[in-house]
Amino acid sequence: MASSVISEIILFIVSLLVAGTIAGGLYIVTQDLADGISTRGATIAQNLRVDFTIINDPENIPVLGGAYVFYIKNTGSEEFSFTSSTIIVFIDGNLIPPSNLTLTPSTLYPYDVGELRISTTLSSGYHKLVVVIESGKQREFVFKI
Repeated sequence: MASSVISEIILFIVSLLVAGTIAGGLYIVTQDLADGISTRGATIAQNLRVDFTIINDPENIPVLGGAYVFYIKNTGSEEFSFTSSTIIVFIDGNLIPPSNLTLTPSTLYPYDVGELRISTTLSSGYHKLVVVIESGKQREFVFKI
């Protein structure tokens, strides 16, 4: 009789240990999911706050001092850095080196318009400009020379 009580106590303790281990594992998995969702939500919120658009007339691109001029408007709710080291520019898939870019002002605040001057040679016809900012957001613009 005493041996059956001892075996029942041992089974009870083992079942508590198994239940505790499962609960701990579920807690860790749930916490990891919650952290991932929180991080992803913060990234999406930041991505929504930083936005821009290219506001040129695609049929009439101004040329000043041998450089094509494009106007970038910050349509987001946060400022972003607007320098040749934080902006990447492609024309027709070709990377424009930072030395061929002139950007003013150095920071674009919400609703500000910046000037992007690109010193390059383009043939007549249609071209595609791709501008990528520091956060990874990019915009495409098809224009005609």
